Amino acid sequence: MGEGNKKVAYNVGGAIVGALLAAVAIFGLIAQQGSITQPQKFSQNIDYNQ
Repeated sequence: MGEGNKKVAYNVGGAIVGALLAAVAIFGLIAQQGSITQPQKFSQNIDYNQ
């Protein structure tokens, strides 16, 4: 395997790993947003004892 081929392989491998990490991160964010079930209530008084 030549030096140029090695560089291409590393670049392709890095791109695939980067895309997989990005996909996992995006999926994690979507899953986290979807799991929020606590309703938000707005009131005039600020209650610090939750």
